[in-house]
Amino acid sequence: MASTNRMLRILGFFNLERPVITPEWLGEQLGVSRASVYRDLGQLAKAGMLERVAERGYVLGPMVVELDRQIRLADPLLGAAGDLLGRLAEETGGTVLLCRFHGNKVMCIHQASPLKGRNPGAGKGLSVSYDRGRAMPLYRGATSKIILAYLPQPQLKQLWSTERETLVAAGLPDDFVQLGKVLRGIREVGHCVTQGEVDPEAIGFAVALRDGEHLLGSLSIVLPAASLTAVQRKTTLARLQSTAGRIEGRLQDQRAKARATRKTDTP
Repeated sequence: MASTNRMLRILGFFNLERPVITPEWLGEQLGVSRASVYRDLGQLAKAGMLERVAERGYVLGPMVVELDRQIRLADPLLGAAGDLLGRLAEETGGTVLLCRFHGNKVMCIHQASPLKGRNPGAGKGLSVSYDRGRAMPLYRGATSKIILAYLPQPQLKQLWSTERETLVAAGLPDDFVQLGKVLRGIREVGHCVTQGEVDPEAIGFAVALRDGEHLLGSLSIVLPAASLTAVQRKTTLARLQSTAGRIEGRLQDQRAKARATRKTDTP
């Protein structure tokens, strides 16, 4: 079990700033013997999760790409969202983000934008930091804050105890009771709207996505703040909420079909 946990930690060390990892560096980080590090690296390489690069160290391997393809084709949330994301982008002229809650981060799993030539100028020159596979903090922007608002209380308390300074630095209250009030206000209206918290010229609209009682992540739309009218804000939010409802409905249908299949297979 200890070796398994170490191997999971090894995979978690890789990022854009550290794409290549050496056994020596890993030994320092993990505090284990050279033999243990090489044994773990060998097993990960054999499974295709890592690949050795001569004279440099190890990089993520081809199995990661294979797993990513599996997610793209078989992830229930992506399957439920399907054609709805592109349609929402066309209707609103904004960049649509489908994100999952991952650890203490928000992970974009799909981004959809309007087709070229449609809604001219709607997203022109707008930079959106969220793209597929990029993990973002849980404390800034509507896409993340809507997830924070729906965290179960024990999880929120744990987050507060370990990352209070980061929460406060992001502009959230320096008091747990006040934080609860802010998040409760977001839950009561059922959506979150922020401006310039992630990308300076952007406004983000977000709603939570749940599978039954389980919090999955969020669905959001990003638009240029300067050109957005009050009417557009209202229609954008209405279309966002409608699409989220349809995605959750499809997830419910998936659960119902799975239950029916289990009953059929039961002798």
